[in-house]
Amino acid sequence: MIRKTHIFKSSLLALLALTAGLVHAEEKAPADEAQPTLSENEIAESLKKLVFVPHDTGAPEVTDAGGVRAVTVLPKIELLAPDKMARTLSPTPTLYWHISKGTEAPLRFTLLADDVNVIDPLLEFQIDGIDQEGIYGVNLDDHGLSLEDGQRYIWSIALSSEGDSYGNDLVAQTVMEHKAGATLSSALETASPEDRAVRLAAEGYWYDTIDTLSDQIEAGDASPWQSARAQLLDQAGLLQSARYDRQRVGSDADLR
Repeated sequence: MIRKTHIFKSSLLALLALTAGLVHAEEKAPADEAQPTLSENEIAESLKKLVFVPHDTGAPEVTDAGGVRAVTVLPKIELLAPDKMARTLSPTPTLYWHISKGTEAPLRFTLLADDVNVIDPLLEFQIDGIDQEGIYGVNLDDHGLSLEDGQRYIWSIALSSEGDSYGNDLVAQTVMEHKAGATLSSALETASPEDRAVRLAAEGYWYDTIDTLSDQIEAGDASPWQSARAQLLDQAGLLQSARYDRQRVGSDADLR
């Protein structure tokens, strides 16, 4: 099963539940019942403090996928990841990507350990087409996969224009690292979603920040959270994905 981060998702969910077994299951932060309910404007104001501070890892840049092969115009795939390696606090993050339009061409998700001694993929499966533009994600917990603390991983989305052959086709890939932090995890247990997102971004945990924002979008509080995700994507130079989010909240004046 796959889940898209806006309302047009039911038909795709049914399709991929039968084909790829791809799921985005929300892993929401615990709610603190004692906290007052904030208005949409108050949440938006809090999220203005959202600034991603990357770790200086010196890891390879993201390889982006897009362009034209032969006479077939393929959609562009943009991984929701910074141009350098980013960290995840959770051992079971959701890995997101944006695709610029629907395609009948198959896609392949692959997760590898960044280790020359480990050859076989930790997770790999095919997605039999996407019906429309959107942001999609794979939750590792749904596949029974947990990352090792301190280990780096390579994940990718390959797009094929020639049946199920990916040998010469477009691949977007990036490197991530799982870095546990017991003190930070404990501090976030009772944090509000907006405070959690701001703290995670400031600590350099990209994947958890994106997941927190995406969970709130899925929960139906789309406007301030989708604007905040666009803001975060802009900070990482992910302009295609940021534009998509802004279109969802109608901020056409901010489009680039």
